[in-house]
Amino acid sequence: MKHGRILTLAAALALGLAFATPKDTFVHMTFGEVDTLDPAQAYDTASGYILENIYETLYTYKKDSLTEYEPALAVSYSVSEDGKTYTFQLRKGVKFHSGNPMTCRDVEYSIERLLVTNPGDSAGWFYAESLVGYDVNAKAAAADVLGENPDPKKLEAFLEEYWQKIDQSVECDGLYTVKFHLVKPDPSFFAKLMYTASSVIDSKWAIQHGEWSGTKEDWKDWIGRDLRQGYLHNHASGTGAYKLVKWDGKNVVAEAFDGYWGKKPAIKKVLVQVVDEQATRIEALKRGDADRVTINDRATLESQIRGLPGVKVWEDKNWAPAVASAIFFNQNPSTQDNPYLGSGKLDGKGVPPDFFQDVNVRKAFAYAFDQDAIIEDLYLGHGVKLTMSLPPSFLGYDPNIPIYNLDLDKAEAHFKKAFGGKLWETGFELTILYNEGNTTRQTIAEMLKANIEEINPKFKINVQGVQWPDFIRAVSKRQLPVFVLGWGADYADPDNFVYTYYHSRGYYGNKIGLKDAELDRLVEEARSITDPKKRAELYSKVGHRGYEIVPFVPYPLPSPFMVTRDNVVGVYYNPMRSGEFLWKDIAKK
Repeated sequence: MKHGRILTLAAALALGLAFATPKDTFVHMTFGEVDTLDPAQAYDTASGYILENIYETLYTYKKDSLTEYEPALAVSYSVSEDGKTYTFQLRKGVKFHSGNPMTCRDVEYSIERLLVTNPGDSAGWFYAESLVGYDVNAKAAAADVLGENPDPKKLEAFLEEYWQKIDQSVECDGLYTVKFHLVKPDPSFFAKLMYTASSVIDSKWAIQHGEWSGTKEDWKDWIGRDLRQGYLHNHASGTGAYKLVKWDGKNVVAEAFDGYWGKKPAIKKVLVQVVDEQATRIEALKRGDADRVTINDRATLESQIRGLPGVKVWEDKNWAPAVASAIFFNQNPSTQDNPYLGSGKLDGKGVPPDFFQDVNVRKAFAYAFDQDAIIEDLYLGHGVKLTMSLPPSFLGYDPNIPIYNLDLDKAEAHFKKAFGGKLWETGFELTILYNEGNTTRQTIAEMLKANIEEINPKFKINVQGVQWPDFIRAVSKRQLPVFVLGWGADYADPDNFVYTYYHSRGYYGNKIGLKDAELDRLVEEARSITDPKKRAELYSKVGHRGYEIVPFVPYPLPSPFMVTRDNVVGVYYNPMRSGEFLWKDIAKK
């Protein structure tokens, strides 16, 4: 680190600088900047890591368990016989960081705000599915149903009907009873309510600072709005054990909330510092300037971390990550102001928008990826290949689906078939982005570059690192022809992965222009039934179809580990947590 040690700890924390940490302070050096602190907008792990510590949901996961839950802002709940009404009794005496008391109105406002805004790059879709019957916001749903230029009267009638669905979806019965009314039974709804998007926000405080009024009067103004432009983007009043002190767009400072309803945490101050250079993070760990550091890969762990005095490596062979990652091939990238397509033509200086619509191009890229090298060299054998984009521990994962392995002869053959042979003659140039600091994704991108450029000197791939928020925005705008990204579970059900990856309206399916009627049919059928055996059979068919048309290539899943100073205690691993554990549960001895 370049920072000297003449500053006080308070000044260092305020400025977002590292410092030798006292017993009541926790410093985590990581990579990947927070995208937003608005729970209704955030849909990434960097943001979720902060949100899960400053906000709370009605129920939460019990420490490291995926199947045991415990009350948080609610104390009990019940489900109606038809499975369509969930009733929660709320905890009394809870205060927000502003000092305002939490009541049912705050729960109602938080969920209805999520349904009203429902930005296209948020988690609002899976709440809207359950509560209003659409997976998009009101304006997008109107476009789906009525077309792009509907009759004004029909549009007004549709929006009125949509608003009524929102208004009736959450109901207060007094100050401390809230009811959710679903359009149809959804066995995963309870689990959805534990995701950070359903965090309870301070409605009175939010409205006072210019957020949606919570009424029909201005709801249309907030439909689909990018909430990164709002007050909650970088301000927070939650009920969590920690309150936000400062987020400067990069580093986050938080401190224990004196008015917290639960057990007072041992850690009083937290600094999450974004340091993209892994070597800098490691040096800070050695000196004790960081209590936890994010280490990208097993090779670095074994060569530079394990055995260091004062450092502990947390790992367990039974840890099962709830994540799946892939190399995505965008079959319909945006052409508007897109710097990543080059010329936008098949002329050797770029790629056309339909570049990856040719299945031969997709298969050629798939055969140019060396999965064995990733496991052996980067993971040091501590990883598994994925046959489909679903964690192996989840229902429906089929280990018998074929896998694309490195075969440059097959890659060359498919490149020669692509575009009727024209691609081989003219060549191409495109850019692969990765988020800076993520050495695994960088390695995969550079591997593809090296292997593909070796096949034909007319093939050129540029590899470029950008900051995490810029990377996510480029994906959301559908600008990237090919990119490497992962998905961590929002809720513990296979549909959260299968729909996301394989359906044309899923988060990734939509982003890469995936259009396959067979996949859509299989996924929709699996969503309509509850029989585990039948669902598993359908998911297997999804995986096989995915291998056949290769809209993406799953890449190997590494065995998880965490690195802290050895005086940090209370650490546990819950893959549903963006940060694996909550700050309030740890201490320093």
